Amino acid sequence: MKTISVPHSLRETNTVNLALIGMSGAGKSYWSKKMEEKGYRWYNCDEMIAERLGSELPGIGNSTLNLAKWMGQPFSEGYIEAEKLYLELEEAVVEHICDELEQATEINAPVVVDTTGSLIYLQKKLLNRLRALTKMVHLRLPEEKHEQLFENFINDPKPVIWEGKFKPRKGETPQNALRRCYKELLSYRNERYSLIADYVLDYSFHHSPDREVDELLDMMERSFEKNP
Repeated sequence: MKTISVPHSLRETNTVNLALIGMSGAGKSYWSKKMEEKGYRWYNCDEMIAERLGSELPGIGNSTLNLAKWMGQPFSEGYIEAEKLYLELEEAVVEHICDELEQATEINAPVVVDTTGSLIYLQKKLLNRLRALTKMVHLRLPEEKHEQLFENFINDPKPVIWEGKFKPRKGETPQNALRRCYKELLSYRNERYSLIADYVLDYSFHHSPDREVDELLDMMERSFEKNP
């Protein structure tokens, strides 16, 4: 195990476990991998959901891409059923993570939970349970980046839960409706993530290739000292 370079005060409190929250494509897995390299234990919720789907999931390799293919777009045949099953499996995965964190008698390594973009749709009781066990870090996506993020979503699909937010207008093509509604979904999600976040990480930081985990932890440390 690599040396864990976590600030001393964080290491001595129950705030050492982190949950990265934000829209699919925000960079949660990128930062989780960087944290794993620093000694964090990484819970990848999408991979855990994919494992539970098993043979229902098409293809091999990248589980996130396979999940996106399996789920399809909100206008695809079978999407509603896939969305329902995905949310059920997400509930089960987060319950499993909470069970493990609550039952741990000692922490040999801090944990980073790489959540799905649909975390905000969890039952309130379960969401609060995870919030009690982790510090939630929101990887914020600013409005001026929404067009770019939509293009990224089309070129590198991610499984997205719409929860009724896909509402085509009369005469609107599916692609135009998807573009408009995706941007609206980003705005809606940003607000919801911020409401449950302990710390909001600005896009200029979490999308800079030169930023490191220690810098993030130092920023969080200073923030918690000001707002205990």
